[in-house]
Amino acid sequence: MVQFPVFGPPAWRRVAAVVLGALALCWAALVNGGPFLHPDSIGYVRGPDVAVAKLAGPRFETPWAKADQGAIDQSRSTLTTAALTTAASAPAALGAASHDDNGVMGGRSIYYGLLAYLGAVTGGFWLTVFIQGLGVAWLVEIVLRALSITGLRAYAGVMALLALATPAPFFVAFLMPDIWVGVAIGAVALTFAAPGRLKALDLAALGAMTAFAGLAHNSAPPVVLALAAAGGAYGLSRRSPAPNPWPGLLVCAAALGCAVAGNLAFSAMVKHATGLPPYMPPFLSARVVADGPGTRFVHERCAGAFVVCRYGDRFPTGVDDFLWASGPNDGVFETASPKDRRALGDEQIRFVLAVARAYPLEQAMATARNIAAQAVTTELSDFDYKPVVAASLSARSPAAYDRVMRGTLAYRNGWPVAAFWGLQSIVALASAGAAIGAAVHAARAAPGRPGASPAVLLFALIVVGIAANAAVCGALSVLYGRYEARVIWTVPLAAAALALSAAPRRLPASLGRSG
Repeated sequence: MVQFPVFGPPAWRRVAAVVLGALALCWAALVNGGPFLHPDSIGYVRGPDVAVAKLAGPRFETPWAKADQGAIDQSRSTLTTAALTTAASAPAALGAASHDDNGVMGGRSIYYGLLAYLGAVTGGFWLTVFIQGLGVAWLVEIVLRALSITGLRAYAGVMALLALATPAPFFVAFLMPDIWVGVAIGAVALTFAAPGRLKALDLAALGAMTAFAGLAHNSAPPVVLALAAAGGAYGLSRRSPAPNPWPGLLVCAAALGCAVAGNLAFSAMVKHATGLPPYMPPFLSARVVADGPGTRFVHERCAGAFVVCRYGDRFPTGVDDFLWASGPNDGVFETASPKDRRALGDEQIRFVLAVARAYPLEQAMATARNIAAQAVTTELSDFDYKPVVAASLSARSPAAYDRVMRGTLAYRNGWPVAAFWGLQSIVALASAGAAIGAAVHAARAAPGRPGASPAVLLFALIVVGIAANAAVCGALSVLYGRYEARVIWTVPLAAAALALSAAPRRLPASLGRSG
């Protein structure tokens, strides 16, 4: 592989630019008056807080460890407005969170919780927001430098585009692991697109970002796996010169290994502390029941083979109702006994496979519809709290933080989220169109050039990552606009990198200047 020398500003200037870029991405949190919270955010903070209190004693706990009294069960890993509406109207769903609960629900990463917890103990979660902004800003710097785009003005321009015309600042300010899925897509795409232009520190940083994404959310590893398959297949199958796929494959393997090891370690810790491993909510069972084939299987073929069969009189039902509704005629998981909850989680893969074998065409068509719908389901509604969400967050937050949160723009429904999303959608679509046009033009201008340029390959792999994100979330969870919105900012990034890499360049000697 030919090594490409990269010129540019001194290292200290690049570091300063990345820090300033990270700060620029924090503007949404600053304008809001604090970070954005989701009902799951409290659980992310509280999990490590309770663990620290158990290990080091109650004097080390923060107010978040006991802030959940009388609130909706903090251990849910997906809580949408519909679910909250149901739970808020059902006193049976309310209960005090305890340090001594032996039933620990999986699905919410303790590793992302540590990042959120650091923000809590340092005050106001600003450290968490800054670190998330730093991840995006550093990724952009590595991407541009790997494509020999080293001018600080170019970097500032791309950061301004991301900060002002994409959802990136909102997800940077969101106390959820969503931003890291987009970071992982960009990081993995770059390791396959331009491995020969990356230094050892760059590869280590990209690998660390990807590994943390895999630890932070269960949807990230399948997306990384899809990118590994696409990038590896391209690199290994071409006879003409192509980027060496092995750095990308090693980064993906390391990240996936970290995710598996992290989950096993967490399970072992929970089993050691409580005597039982954590149990997962039956997301997969809920999905196929909501799709229809799961309901049909329970009514026609189940015959008591699965615990979910006992609840067949409540089907058909939606994903959220299956998981979180607390009524006696619609809810399943929320109303089940602790023994049934664990069994429902343990059997979900076997149940889904049984449904797929019984009705393969029907389930395949339903899954395809879900994926297609998720690919175009995008919005920013989480950043203006609906009344039931605001009430839940207020009830579950420490009094001191609740006072701060009540003053935020999101709590007061002051964000013009529809206008922001309209602008960002236009930018994303225009960026995709411009990138495709630039790629086609480059191919026509140099028909004899072997293989795609690094910038074109970066864009193509980012598109693969976004499609994989839609496939994973659409097939395995409830359709939710946030899932696709969290990664769409990578399209303008790739398009800007492609445009800048195709622009006329000065002589390499001039690249050492700050402009």
